[in-house]
Amino acid sequence: MYCSSENMLKCPIQRACAKRAACLSATAGLPNTFIHPCRPILTSRRAITLGRCIAANVSTVLPVGEPGRQRNKARQLTLQEQILDAQDAATVLDIVDASLEQFGGVNAVTAVYRISRLLTSRTGRLRRKESEHITSDPRFECLIQTLESKSSELDKLGLENRKRAYQKLRVDADLRAGAALSVRLIERAKDIQGDLMDAASVEDVLLLVEKQGEIFNKVNTSTALHRIARIASTAPYATAGANQQSPDAVLRITRDERFHHLLQLATALSKEMSIVSVSNTLWALARLRCDIHEMNTLLDDLAGRAAATAHNAQPKHLATVIWALAVLGHEPRSRLLRAVAMRVMDTAGDFRAPDVVNMLWAYARWTRLAPLNSPDGLPGAKDVVKELSCVALANLTDFTPYQCANLSWSLAMLDAEVQPRSLASILDRAASDPNGLDDTALTHTLWAVGVKGTVIDGAGGSFQTLLAEAAKRALDRGVGRTGAAGVLWACGHLRVTPREGEADALLDCLLDDGEEALKGKLVQPQALVHGVWGVCHMDGVTLSQKHRDAVFSNVSRLAEAGKMEARYADALRASATGAGLDPVELEHALTTR
Repeated sequence: MYCSSENMLKCPIQRACAKRAACLSATAGLPNTFIHPCRPILTSRRAITLGRCIAANVSTVLPVGEPGRQRNKARQLTLQEQILDAQDAATVLDIVDASLEQFGGVNAVTAVYRISRLLTSRTGRLRRKESEHITSDPRFECLIQTLESKSSELDKLGLENRKRAYQKLRVDADLRAGAALSVRLIERAKDIQGDLMDAASVEDVLLLVEKQGEIFNKVNTSTALHRIARIASTAPYATAGANQQSPDAVLRITRDERFHHLLQLATALSKEMSIVSVSNTLWALARLRCDIHEMNTLLDDLAGRAAATAHNAQPKHLATVIWALAVLGHEPRSRLLRAVAMRVMDTAGDFRAPDVVNMLWAYARWTRLAPLNSPDGLPGAKDVVKELSCVALANLTDFTPYQCANLSWSLAMLDAEVQPRSLASILDRAASDPNGLDDTALTHTLWAVGVKGTVIDGAGGSFQTLLAEAAKRALDRGVGRTGAAGVLWACGHLRVTPREGEADALLDCLLDDGEEALKGKLVQPQALVHGVWGVCHMDGVTLSQKHRDAVFSNVSRLAEAGKMEARYADALRASATGAGLDPVELEHALTTR
């Protein structure tokens, strides 16, 4: 039986203390005073000890932030050494009396286990009279209650030591049973973990949830979600490669009651999860992209837990957490961002290429979704971007072409400082395998070079290679409207004149009213303006009659819908002549109502 906060206060004296806990703040001059609800203030040793017990279990306030956390850890290590050096049980209780409010779960279990060993004779028998004296001491009672309240911090060895100590000291039968059960459950959870890892299908995982979900621990829960997402993104569930999943398959999974139960377990256990479990859970949710009502509460809980455990996170897990929250569109909280920034500053040199790309991509996405979320506006973001940008630019040979493509877009979105030589290296690396870039990565790279590059970059062979690949895909409509507009804008900004047919292919993709229009994916004003502006600034390139007609048609449609803002209209007027548009006809289209 696990001891909840309610069980922890079953003792009548403890219940009374809880009711009067608020009164403790009024006795600042007597920090160790115990207040009984029906009696005058007492200052006996028992009263003082129980008062400290309440402070340790009810109202302890730990230092906040990384410096405070480090002080806590150092203090707990010191306490651990003192407990292990104690030569008798009374000395351990003296340590408890002096420092119980600073105990962690490991300190508490070590103290109880040490007492049990010190009360055991060389023949292995318990010295009963001395044991009865120690276990009846109120300080020992408080130690046990502290241990129960912090049992979630214990690993397998800690749980086993608690079980042995309870059995040896013959503590309350319920406590002994609970300690024994926790060890059996962790053994069972280990078996379940193996079954989850061996599951060959989503149904196998969901069957385990159905049959044994009631004994899932935090690791089982995060592993189950991770395994479901992993399987769902590979054949036969995937329809477009190993990194994409069938929407129908995901819909079936998210409608399954067993999956909903798994999400409820994750919510209930989130506050006990390590950063690894938080990372696995968030990765699964991001991969599945499921939009169900349980998600909001779960995301808030996981983000809060990530903030609390970021101080000891490995770069891989930290990057996964931030990436997943950005994918899911979760609004970043200041507490999490500050914790992440502090950890990044400590471990930036340990970030590998995928970790750097994921972190920078997440911050760039937050900036894109909410322009007010500039790196200067997100707590710690400016330092994170600067530090990780330096790491990336110093280790570009470790980045794949695809990672370089994502890196270029992130750096452009974040307006990070990039030296010309570094940008050229990123571009060369991305262009070394154009076929390995998906449509989004391809167009993002060209746009990013347009933002951060110069005319020299546009004239280089790497830019021309990627431009030719983008035009080729545009013929097959592999490139979207926004992507085509971004490429045209980049060409105009860098004064690049595309080869014959390349500009037309990109314009067809941008202005086509065929299949994309039938799907309701009409060209948006910003994309239209970027495309026209790009053509205006290309040497020797103007819009064909077909493209001019398409521009006027889309301008009229947007004006009638009230979507043509003044800034877009002004930009079109400024670009009209250079792009080959009749200013009079354009004005007529803009004033259409």
